[in-house]
Amino acid sequence: MSVFSKLESSKKFRMEDLVSEGRGQTISYGMLYSPAAEMYVYFLDKDEEISEMKAPYENIVMMLKGSLRLWTEPPVDISAGDVYIVPEETDVVITATKPVKYVSILLPMEGTLIKNLDLSTKMVSKEMVAYREGQVVNLTLVNSPSLNLSVISMDKGEGLNTHTAPGDAFVIALDGEGQIIIDGKEFRLKEGESIIMPKNVPHAVMGITQFKMILILVKEGKKPIMPT
Repeated sequence: MSVFSKLESSKKFRMEDLVSEGRGQTISYGMLYSPAAEMYVYFLDKDEEISEMKAPYENIVMMLKGSLRLWTEPPVDISAGDVYIVPEETDVVITATKPVKYVSILLPMEGTLIKNLDLSTKMVSKEMVAYREGQVVNLTLVNSPSLNLSVISMDKGEGLNTHTAPGDAFVIALDGEGQIIIDGKEFRLKEGESIIMPKNVPHAVMGITQFKMILILVKEGKKPIMPT
């Protein structure tokens, strides 16, 4: 059974389709509940908000559609395609300035986990890592005993050869088109599409065009360092 609850492995989907919409409502859909990380998709109708919170973990906010205002110091407006990392123990109110869907990845482990990116800075998700001719580029954001989170770019025709992984791997396509082969079955992913590659099942990734993706690998059986 996948650690990504309610989601079927080796099946293409769009995260924005996982959560419903409703007038005047805030709706969440939980995808991952793990000591290493939690992962949700949210819908907020226009002017709805998530009230002030100060959480003991870093929160990666990844926008799918619409726009939000994060009432930090100073306030930040983010929209579809943006990423913003809220540091741990930061006071923040989240308000939808348009009907919005976004992903929240919570990292409830001790200490600052995010590396190679600035916290509290608006970024465009597909610009976090550049393409390089004839190469595959891996930008590590989190590397812990229980969780790997990376942004990967690959030039056309380049990729990751067939291998297995010690945990379920969640792929989010950011740019271009990629070919993913899981246990001999081919899938093609474009921007906004996702797939889960199951633990210990052979898989490979190649850029049909230049291709960028986020890879979230949750390694079961590895004990993370938890807050005391």
